Amino acid sequence: MATAKAKTINLLLHEGDLSGVISMEDSSWNSGELYSAPRESVSELLETDACNKYGVYLLLSKDKVYVGQSSDLAKRINQHLVGKDWWESVVILTTQSDSLTHTDIDYLESVLIEKAKDIGKLDCDNKNKGNNPKVDKFREVFLGQYLDEALFLMRLIGITVFADPKADKGNSLINTIDIKTKLALGKRAKTEAITFLNENGVAIDKTATYSVLPDDKSAFWANPKTNLLEKDWDIILNDNSKMELVIMRVPAYTLKLATETEPGLLVRADKTDQMDIKIDPGSFIDKRSGVDFSSYIIKRVQY
Repeated sequence: MATAKAKTINLLLHEGDLSGVISMEDSSWNSGELYSAPRESVSELLETDACNKYGVYLLLSKDKVYVGQSSDLAKRINQHLVGKDWWESVVILTTQSDSLTHTDIDYLESVLIEKAKDIGKLDCDNKNKGNNPKVDKFREVFLGQYLDEALFLMRLIGITVFADPKADKGNSLINTIDIKTKLALGKRAKTEAITFLNENGVAIDKTATYSVLPDDKSAFWANPKTNLLEKDWDIILNDNSKMELVIMRVPAYTLKLATETEPGLLVRADKTDQMDIKIDPGSFIDKRSGVDFSSYIIKRVQY
């Protein structure tokens, strides 16, 4: 009887918990490296050295994936922050030694696009198979092994978009954590918070703004899109020290952006389509603009 081969998996939490950027390495994966981040932590992800390498990236929601590749991952992912609003998290596949070539990432992109297409999870923007890959039979074996390990690590952290749901049921470390613990830890927190609230009778729009109170408890910080002011805007503030979700709902056109003559919410200096808010956890006043959000609180839910 064959003996299973042991392996070591290294997991680095860049913000000290599961709410931000994660990087993973696997002793069976040569120099392979996987990075994962929720959309709200993309700015931190773009500061890592992974974004300076050749690699493949995946934009993910619960039931859809967009596959891309680039030698300038930071630029491409930044473009998708503006161009695509449906994705909730991003995964980068690269190597510690930056050893993937243009041909390698063309091939990996093509295989992943085909996998997503076969199971009906491919985003409509991935209409073609990417660039035509040309790898020899030896490199094809190497890249196949690379991809197998990458898919294994993704399943391990709960990314099952390429997997058979029945075969993978319960085969995720994240899936063994109950929803309240996920909220406290912050892993995939926005998705988990919306699911938790819906299950507890609070209907929340999936475009809701979500923020976790940092360890220093200074403020709930977020950069929501300015166009949210034109619709009923849901805000979820997660105070995981109190294990409490504070839910706000701002009616459409109630708040405005600041102008030269009128006060209002401020925008980011580098991205004028995003607001820059820091809500005080005690008063619920935005420290940047002075706007009081306390009157928009509709519910507080303990978890």
